[in-house]
Amino acid sequence: MEKLKEIIRNNQMSTRPEYYSGRGATLSDLNGNILEGIYQSILKEYGKDAAKNFVKMVADIKVLSATTFLEELYMLFGANWKYINKRKERQASGISIPKNENGEYDENSAMSGMLGIMSAMFSTGRDDTQAIKSFFVSRHGSKPKGKKIMMMDTNGGCYTWYE
Repeated sequence: MEKLKEIIRNNQMSTRPEYYSGRGATLSDLNGNILEGIYQSILKEYGKDAAKNFVKMVADIKVLSATTFLEELYMLFGANWKYINKRKERQASGISIPKNENGEYDENSAMSGMLGIMSAMFSTGRDDTQAIKSFFVSRHGSKPKGKKIMMMDTNGGCYTWYE
């Protein structure tokens, strides 16, 4: 697990799903460059099958928030990189509650969890899922559907996705 966490950190993400909890699917938390970096590291460290299952996992996540992504990634790792199609199953919720250093929930966990839930309930429902994953998923074998949309971000990057 430590090797996977190192891969995540090397791609400018926190390894804690609760850090992103309740924020929605935003390009500031997760984007195609991060997905590609994690993919390349998984390919190098764990092999082709693991990388292929990583792509399937990303393609199947309905709302690709950073919290959901990390929770699903940890489940994929825990399943020895064997992916089970979850489109009809329950996916990670996008809300994560932190545990203390002993791995237990405490009063701080309860407060943090309540804040994450409140944030999710009252958020504007930001969902940049298609902008986050379309180019990455199409690059690695999944065929995009719908009309092609392009958007420039404030850093001069171009994101392409299909609606």
